[in-house]
Amino acid sequence: MSGRQWLRGVGTMAIVLAGVMAGASAQAQNWPVRSIKWVVPFPAAGGADLAARVAGQHLSDALRQPVVIENRPGANGNIGAEAVARGVADGYTFVVGSSANITTNPLLFKLDWDPLTDLVPVAMLSVNPMFLFVNPSVVPVSTLQELIAYAKAKKGDLDYAHGGDGSPAHMATELLMMSAGFTMVPIQYKGGTPGVNDVVGGRVGVMFAAAPTVMPHARAGRLRLIATTQARRSQAAPDLPTIAESGFPDFDVFIWNMLLAPAQTPPAIIQRMNAEINRLVVMPDVRETLGRQGAEPMPLDPAALKALVRADYERWAKVVKTAGIKVQ
Repeated sequence: MSGRQWLRGVGTMAIVLAGVMAGASAQAQNWPVRSIKWVVPFPAAGGADLAARVAGQHLSDALRQPVVIENRPGANGNIGAEAVARGVADGYTFVVGSSANITTNPLLFKLDWDPLTDLVPVAMLSVNPMFLFVNPSVVPVSTLQELIAYAKAKKGDLDYAHGGDGSPAHMATELLMMSAGFTMVPIQYKGGTPGVNDVVGGRVGVMFAAAPTVMPHARAGRLRLIATTQARRSQAAPDLPTIAESGFPDFDVFIWNMLLAPAQTPPAIIQRMNAEINRLVVMPDVRETLGRQGAEPMPLDPAALKALVRADYERWAKVVKTAGIKVQ
């Protein structure tokens, strides 16, 4: 090929690329012109579903287009997330991802797609810190340091409950044991609520769980809260110390519900969606509605969200490898 032919080819490619970019820009500028679909890959009435419905309603009002919530559960959140990742990246279909199906599933399941590259973070809908708690008649402790000392004295002869292999409660417990140098025996349940019920009943002594399932029992004196997992104190229990405050400054774990889009979605649409959601999640009525479920806002830009997802993935990869966690 001659230099002139090469230059002509480069010029043609530049024209095509400019046309594509102009088309994407125009598409983003006119967006949205029809309804937007948010796929929630978990059952209705859960934390992710609540966050999506609250934010979706307010976003619909702001954009003057319907935001349709579609529950598509299955395979620990893999089915709905994969469907969106493989869908059209036109800014009209999104998925609500969590720390489970975006950062933990790739470590535990053989996937033929990659949540970290096939999806891009758009906006944080809500975060839920978890609470570490005990049944005081089974595990007579009041602080994290007392719990660690008690567990070490038991030399591994102490049970803890979790809602399934790779669940946030399971991962948080393994991380705490690795950080503090003690062991407990995992007792697996099909979801967090049955595990909490068994701690209340005295069949298991220790567990991590989100606020909605724990707070009623704690207020009634059936459970004792020990610490919260997020680095900042929870609005649901502001007097409860964090694990970070209790001797482990790097411990910052929370369940997040994040909106994600197919990887090739126009950046202008992602930025617009991010700005709208960041504005609405801090509105007083939204904060109040989410707060009743122990959820809190955490507005972040797309770059910060991407960094958070990557950091979560790397942290849980170490935990999975060190603890030898496998899906049964």
